[in-house]
Amino acid sequence: MKTIRFVAVVIAFCAVATADKPKTVEEAVQVLKAKWLKPADLDWILRNPEELVLGTLYRPFGAGVRNGFGLWGDNQALRDSCGENNPEGCSQVILKRLWESVRGDADPSLVRQLDCQFQVTHSIHIDETKLYKLTTGELVKALQSQINDQLSKLVKAGSTLCQTSLILDVAGDPDVHCFVSAPRDKRLPDRAKDITLDDALGGLGSSNLFRTVHQPPKIALEFMRKCQFPTPPYLSGTPNGAPNQGWRPGVR
Repeated sequence: MKTIRFVAVVIAFCAVATADKPKTVEEAVQVLKAKWLKPADLDWILRNPEELVLGTLYRPFGAGVRNGFGLWGDNQALRDSCGENNPEGCSQVILKRLWESVRGDADPSLVRQLDCQFQVTHSIHIDETKLYKLTTGELVKALQSQINDQLSKLVKAGSTLCQTSLILDVAGDPDVHCFVSAPRDKRLPDRAKDITLDDALGGLGSSNLFRTVHQPPKIALEFMRKCQFPTPPYLSGTPNGAPNQGWRPGVR
């Protein structure tokens, strides 16, 4: 069972004296990179698009930033550096700069490959209808089939995609016979028929406790648990299973 370090990290940094808190966005980013985040966390930030990273970090990691850096308190200097006096807005500025900084540290050729793959995942559209009835293994096969079909159609249509193949790779040793939750099909049936691949993976990952890690031309689906749903969640009292928090930085 993976242990959770994040809460301890947040508590420790909330106790830091105001004088020791970063006064600029750049200082805040350096603290996050050097003291708050592990190499695996930074690698995940690098290997995912900005929107997914910011959305994932906003809670609870963003709450730790707002509390630990005094954004709700007297750290006016940091809020001024953000150009945003609202603590939540300021934390978003810091997290966006963190994503940019991590990319700036990486090999430019890798960043170009990742940006190419991000473009591909946004160009592919997934129909989530009936995915809620599948097992983990069946879900991956269904998504891969739709990916292959979409890429084939885009190529035939003369699309100038910078990448013409994309492979889903299962990691974390999940039980492929366990069931999955695909709540969008139940709660937003119209939208479930046309979702970009990056959005689909983000939602499915949150519900089924896996995170995406782009490794062009592959996307690793890193499952956090062996079996999230041993029985079909759509047969339980909660429609298609209760939502989960998914992966967060510092969760092992």
